[in-house]
Amino acid sequence: MKKTLIGITMTASFLLAACGNTDNEIVATTAYGDITKSGFYEQMKEIAGTTLLEQVVIDKILTDQYEVSDKEIEEQLETYKEMYGESFESALATNGYTEETFKDTIRFQLLQQKAMEDVEVTEEEIETYYEQGKYELHTRHILVETEEEAQQLYEQISEGSDFESVAKESSQDSETAENGGDLDWLSISDMETTFADAAYALETGEVSEPVESTLGFEIIQLVDKREGKDYGSLEEQKEEIKKTLIERIVANTEWETVEARLLKEAHVKIKDADFKDAFSATLNEEE
Repeated sequence: MKKTLIGITMTASFLLAACGNTDNEIVATTAYGDITKSGFYEQMKEIAGTTLLEQVVIDKILTDQYEVSDKEIEEQLETYKEMYGESFESALATNGYTEETFKDTIRFQLLQQKAMEDVEVTEEEIETYYEQGKYELHTRHILVETEEEAQQLYEQISEGSDFESVAKESSQDSETAENGGDLDWLSISDMETTFADAAYALETGEVSEPVESTLGFEIIQLVDKREGKDYGSLEEQKEEIKKTLIERIVANTEWETVEARLLKEAHVKIKDADFKDAFSATLNEEE
């Protein structure tokens, strides 16, 4: 499926130009009267509302914090061209872009991406992933929607119920339930962080307490454990592990969460009462 040409921000200069030092400076003249900067600004508020201001503020913060090169923009532009092929120009036109204005969109997308990837991974996290990754695990699991359901099933197993039987009766993972929740052999790259932390902490035959994952709530049983082959040293794998951990964090982080952090760090205050609702949830929370 083709990636959509996403419309995003107008450049910061577009709005800022409307808010110059001289409110009565003429922007345009017509046979029916002049358009001043102050008049233009009021019209923009009416037409674009808080949305444009929010975009401009975020654009300014991102531009100050991160850098996107012309080369990066051109590479991303080529990706879109390859994706759309001969229909690229018509796709631009349909979305109201020229190639140059679309580059502004790409620049903003790349800035957002850099902000999303601006996360810290500690040495301890890298070492933990490395130590876990030395081994492959044969596991079973029971998947349910709520923590309450998972806790009830965990208590049944703790009191002596057979894990495989409980999985067959109650697991909502249709692909594994019939096999008693058998997940076969998994490597560290096959597991979510919460699953991995719980599974690698188990002894053979042991069952974990309920663990929350993106799928729901899981109970895990470690069936067996074996050492992987040709795993390599920590130094050899360090950068790749760091990259993997960052990708996992990004995959589980919403842009709104990053935006909220950026706004708080920038101490944004809205001075124009007409824009009082801009970033209202985030700014009110900060106060």
